[in-house]
Amino acid sequence: MASIMERIAEAEQKADAILEEANRTARERVTQAKNDAEEALTAADASERQKTADALLRAREEGERIAEQVTAEAKAETDALHEKAVQNVSEAVASLMERIEAAV
Repeated sequence: MASIMERIAEAEQKADAILEEANRTARERVTQAKNDAEEALTAADASERQKTADALLRAREEGERIAEQVTAEAKAETDALHEKAVQNVSEAVASLMERIEAAV
């Protein structure tokens, strides 16, 4: 039969082995948690970059739509002013022609 000292030594060896295994397992878990966190951060970063790119695209499209609308409104206003100016010139020419004919 094993002596008490041998049993104590055996128990200490088992305790050391259990402690080493627990430390190894803890290190593995910490490493895995770190890797998981880095992967999550990378995924979140990619997702936010995509959201930013999508928002930028929508903003550009909206800006282009507004620019087209403003340009169309300005063209319509310019065309109306041009038409009015042509009409005024025609009236002025007609008036001058009447005066010239009346003077002659």
